[in-house]
Amino acid sequence: MSKGKEKVSNKQFRWLPPMHETMLRILAQEAHKGNKPSSTFKAGSFALVAKEITAQFGVECHPSYVENRMRTLRTMWSTIQTIRKKSGFSWDDNLKMITCDPKTYQEEVMAHRKHAEFLNKKIEMYDELAIVVGKDTATGGFSKSYVDLEHEPHNADESAEYVADNVEEDVVEKGKNTVESSTTGSGISKSRKRKHSVSNADESVLTDLSDQLKEIAVALKEINRGPVDYTALYNEVMTMMADGYSEDMLATAFDHLCENEKTTRGFLAKNARLRKLWLDSFLFTQL
Repeated sequence: MSKGKEKVSNKQFRWLPPMHETMLRILAQEAHKGNKPSSTFKAGSFALVAKEITAQFGVECHPSYVENRMRTLRTMWSTIQTIRKKSGFSWDDNLKMITCDPKTYQEEVMAHRKHAEFLNKKIEMYDELAIVVGKDTATGGFSKSYVDLEHEPHNADESAEYVADNVEEDVVEKGKNTVESSTTGSGISKSRKRKHSVSNADESVLTDLSDQLKEIAVALKEINRGPVDYTALYNEVMTMMADGYSEDMLATAFDHLCENEKTTRGFLAKNARLRKLWLDSFLFTQL
């Protein structure tokens, strides 16, 4: 054993979140290479993960630890899919999040307390998880290489700015196409009934909608650029007293947000309904 590497047994080995992410990234790439011929990977893939984790984190990781971790990931995946199929739960594919109202959340967590980690919060690296332990294959949008994933933005600022930029461009183009499509369609309908033609007022409404969506995209970009304004955050949190939350509850939530910058940026980007869902979820875990 090389100096500086901490030797631990399988039972003692603790999978930290960065290790979990490294494992999923590498195995998603291995699947893309064809090293997942069936429901599991070739032994070399597990050895590659173990080697990378040992090198990155300074703790000796054996391939058998990776193989055992796969059982945990399969259980996690099965739980996620089971919840998604239940009545009262919805899936937001953009946010990679299972959503539900406060009543449904409380009932589910009372019956299955561990399910709380999958409700009303983003499931990190969901796409990679789908490739590694689900039925998805590494094709199309999932065919990013390990190298590509390593060079993608890793912080909330870069990712959100990238999304906002693309949303802004897409909104302008869709707004333009919608107006053009409506105008073209009106030309066909004129030959049938003149009252179906698109008026200037209709075009104005579509243009206004496009402008509003652009403003939302710009606002998202600004929220995720630069340092967090904690005074503004405090004010945003405390406005929720109007929804019936006590000042003590909101102060606890504010303290938690101050300690988690990524969660804070996500909170600020949410609308009022999603903020309430997040707050209900957080407060329930504090009981």
